Amino acid sequence: MVLKVLGSSSKGNCYILENSHEALIIEAGISFSRVRSAMSLDISKVVGCLISHEHGDHSKHMVKYAKSGINILASKRVFEAKPMDHYRKMGIIIEPGEEYILGDFSVVPFNVDHDVPCFGFLISHPDSGRIAFITDSCSCDQVFGKLDHVIIECNYACDILDANIIAGKVRYSQGNRIRLTHMELENCKRTLMCNDISSVRNIVLVHLSNDNSDAERFRNEIQELTGKNIVIATEMTEVNFGGIIPLNTRHPEDLPARLS
Repeated sequence: MVLKVLGSSSKGNCYILENSHEALIIEAGISFSRVRSAMSLDISKVVGCLISHEHGDHSKHMVKYAKSGINILASKRVFEAKPMDHYRKMGIIIEPGEEYILGDFSVVPFNVDHDVPCFGFLISHPDSGRIAFITDSCSCDQVFGKLDHVIIECNYACDILDANIIAGKVRYSQGNRIRLTHMELENCKRTLMCNDISSVRNIVLVHLSNDNSDAERFRNEIQELTGKNIVIATEMTEVNFGGIIPLNTRHPEDLPARLS
């Protein structure tokens, strides 16, 4: 299994989990032509596309994905914001805590904290193990048992944001919105350490701010804290998520609906 990053910023987000016979797309903020190119024009193996929330950098192109025959899985709010019209049959409304089977992928959405309703996803596959996907969230209350990979937002650091506000590079109101809607470096660390990452092989940091982040610092601090392989998601980054696990290793007790 390979994670392909097609975009990971406010300009557009899209991630593909792909092996030799199937693929799962997460977010539709990148044009469908780039998705087709990244998959060598073979979209027949796409089992679905997950959309975390309605903002354009995550959902802008979802109707075009549906037009190409890809099932879109998202909250009711997303479909209300981005009507599917003639392609409504390709839309699947999903609920937090419910499990959805897409080929050999198992997906469980869970709520995260943003300024609109937003999902994270617990994704399982026999070729990759258990993956937590968390983005566009100032915090995450869900706690998961043994994870194999984590894809998590690390958008900004408070000291960098504060300095930019003082320098007039970031408006005070914009800074407040960032604090309430995106994950700060220390919150990212806390979220990671609240979960069982003992078996984690990769931590992929996504959606870094262009102005309020420091990729090398973030990588070094989180690597020092966790001892794990840290990858900064940039356009066309590829990460090996391989590693075979038995199909029966899904943990129903870890479904978010049952978590405190």
